[in-house]
Amino acid sequence: MTNFFAKINLSRLKQAPATVTQFVSAGNRLNAEKQWHGAIHQYEQALLLDPDLPEIWVQLGHCHKELRDVQNAEISYRRAADLGSADAWFHLGHLLNKPDQLFDRFDAFLKSFTLAPDGPAKADLESITGTTQDFGETLAGVRAELDLDFYIKTYPDVRLAGIDPLAHYMLYGWKENRFPSALFDAEFYVRKYRKDLRRGVLPVVHFAEHGRALNYRSNPVGTTKWFEPVAPSLDAWDTVPAAVLNDATRAVVVLPVYKGYDETLASVYFALKSRHGENYSLLVVNDHGPDAALNAQLRLLAERQLFDYHESDVNRGFVQTVNLAISQLTRDLDVILLNSDAYVFPGWFGRLLAHADSDPKVATITPLSSNATICSYPVNDRDNHLSLEISPENLDAMAAKINRGLSVETPTGVGFCFYMRRAVIDTVGALDAVAFKVGYGEENDFCMRALNAGYKNLIACDVFAFHVGAVSFSASKDANFNAGQKALNAKHPNYSQLVGSHVWADPARYGRRRLDLARLAANAAGCEVIVTHAWSGGIETYISEIADDLDSRSIPYFVLRVHDGHSVSVETSLVTGIYAPNLSGIDLRTEQDFVELLLKECKPSRIHVNSFAGLDWFNHKRMLEIIQRSGAKFSYVIHDYSAISHAYQLIRPDGMYVGVPDIETRRTWSRMRNHGAADVCDPYERKQAYTTFLEAAGSVLSPSNAARDIFESEFPTIDVTVVPHKELPIDMPAATRRTADGRLKIATIGAIGPHKGSDVILGLAKDAVERALPIDYSIIGYSNIDDAMRKCGVQITGQYASDEEAARHLGDIHPDFILIPSIWPETYCYTLSFALKLGIPVIVFNLGAQAERVVDIPWAYRIDTTYILDPKGLANEILKIDPDEAWRLRNLSGNFASAG
Repeated sequence: MTNFFAKINLSRLKQAPATVTQFVSAGNRLNAEKQWHGAIHQYEQALLLDPDLPEIWVQLGHCHKELRDVQNAEISYRRAADLGSADAWFHLGHLLNKPDQLFDRFDAFLKSFTLAPDGPAKADLESITGTTQDFGETLAGVRAELDLDFYIKTYPDVRLAGIDPLAHYMLYGWKENRFPSALFDAEFYVRKYRKDLRRGVLPVVHFAEHGRALNYRSNPVGTTKWFEPVAPSLDAWDTVPAAVLNDATRAVVVLPVYKGYDETLASVYFALKSRHGENYSLLVVNDHGPDAALNAQLRLLAERQLFDYHESDVNRGFVQTVNLAISQLTRDLDVILLNSDAYVFPGWFGRLLAHADSDPKVATITPLSSNATICSYPVNDRDNHLSLEISPENLDAMAAKINRGLSVETPTGVGFCFYMRRAVIDTVGALDAVAFKVGYGEENDFCMRALNAGYKNLIACDVFAFHVGAVSFSASKDANFNAGQKALNAKHPNYSQLVGSHVWADPARYGRRRLDLARLAANAAGCEVIVTHAWSGGIETYISEIADDLDSRSIPYFVLRVHDGHSVSVETSLVTGIYAPNLSGIDLRTEQDFVELLLKECKPSRIHVNSFAGLDWFNHKRMLEIIQRSGAKFSYVIHDYSAISHAYQLIRPDGMYVGVPDIETRRTWSRMRNHGAADVCDPYERKQAYTTFLEAAGSVLSPSNAARDIFESEFPTIDVTVVPHKELPIDMPAATRRTADGRLKIATIGAIGPHKGSDVILGLAKDAVERALPIDYSIIGYSNIDDAMRKCGVQITGQYASDEEAARHLGDIHPDFILIPSIWPETYCYTLSFALKLGIPVIVFNLGAQAERVVDIPWAYRIDTTYILDPKGLANEILKIDPDEAWRLRNLSGNFASAG
């Protein structure tokens, strides 16, 4: 154990009385001898004489800690910490090591770091926050971007637990992709700029340090508010129709007000402005509000008979105010409750009423809104306050068209804009002012009572109303909300279960999805569509190449990803600037017509088909047909051999490569167990479907002659054009030869599964151990059998986030060769490109594009495929290659950028 007494500041002690020095010296001696009780006594005597010695309090804490007296150790450390000791906070952090003390531990380390930025606490803070970046840089970046008020308001678990938002974000929030501010979406940022991010660097910190200066987008929507209410000018009121109660009134819009000058007057104005041709009246009920200017303006407008107005002489609260209006001021008509921060648009009432008139069992109706929990759009259960590319009013008009007549049932409505049928009020009663004195659950209770009486509640997907929502929070609001929820669950024990099931099923998603489609079609007509799978790999590099080209030519496009056997998802936020989060997980089993509508409405000028991997055969074939029926021009790019076999790499299900199989051989493969193969089918059916598809394609492109030859042998009526993939620039210095040390170092790069040669590497590693060969194997990345690899001495770095990170790993290892152990005829192989650009000699099997691309490179070596199953023979062949000669030839070649 380190003797902490050696750290005492002796110059500080020389200024103390001699007796203090004597006690400290005696304590230090006993401390060094591990006589903890004696040392404690001596330190306590010193501190009785001079309690302002932080170093001695720390030593006292150490002694208590050695005796496992945690309570007194903590007291001692805290006394030292109160005296400004960074060391005390550091040791206190280590003392607080129970799982439930993590936030206190973070706080202690942070205080130590604040007092001593170069002290030992920095390493602990980096460890517990999970960052690989210097903690000082991380802290500065987080503090620059973290909106504490927003974080507390947005995440009630943090607020109600009383957790410091900075600590929560750094320990948990960033790992959970929580929003540090209203403007930063970490999940989006990682998807968009993954190649720029290093492992262990907080995305928000990267944005603070680099992204903002590079004009990177911090979220998929924008940085401005969607709608900010402003009180209309006096002249504007002359342009709106009156909405007073009369014999023709079908329903009364009740607008309770209390305060909020701009919000309230704007809400009243929009309710009047949107009345043209509608037969509703507007009743403004002022609950004895404190805003004198607002009250005066409402009286003035009421005198002009623009709306009916009631001003209470006492403050009743929201629920009783609404009940007053319902029972005494609305002539027993249907009622629509409208919050004073909610805004409706022309035609809204007629559409709501159409839903009510369609079924007398409809009790309540709630429209879609920007901020209305289960009725929110575009993201459900979120405050969507950031501006879309369309105004709220135009979005409502779009909803009226694309979703006309569309509604879904719900266990509860949302009170911001809430239709209530009078017959239901008469049957079940108005709002419960006893159980919900201050609100927070009264409309949910009404819906449940209506549901229990045999009525139904609807969400109207063809109406969109904007809702600002609460802009502040407080302990009292939390308390009122909790009280409301408690009362709600007491009256309706199944309420939470019903709502939870509704949220899971999300019936309004279809309406939101159609709105996303309409917005996308309105802004991306004539776009190009890129179809691909949802897996990682070299295909993503190619997609980036296509996307960059389209961006450079200002051509709109979106990505259509297939996944999970029967689903497709549209990615727009990464590319076109249209935020359409509801276009994910489209189920081809039930929504084939929606996918067809998507292509019909967007009218793509070209579809780039790259892969349908991840779909079962039924839906794989269905997508081929959908694209052909779309009428759009399309091209097919060969990235694998999925058009030929469910074994996309032409590897037998038992992991053997036996050459390009004929159709009968593939039929025998389909009768084997096919682990991971989603689209097994008879190979003749596949061939017929793809023959029709490829003949209809405008072009079939192959990145290599090797892949072209295989395709043309399978599809003799198809002309395949060879277009090598564009080599993306790699801004890294060329590798250098390390000093020979008698061992051969071989590295492999990427995610190494069976088709990429994981069994080959494992066999080589086992052979190296068995024969004690001077060969070290490394994987820059990971494999499907990492544990087995490590047992045989293979060094595995783990998944890397960028080419730069992979290059750093290679720089640490300094391999003699890069081995590309793929056992299938690759169509291109970006990993090979990476190795060649770094200028590291490569070894490949003599098949596919990997062999084709190195045929003219003197420092690249092709090994016969017969050694795929012979690790000893393969190792012997590798040992025949002279690394010194390989690097000499590489150096003579000069420009590695053109290699391959």
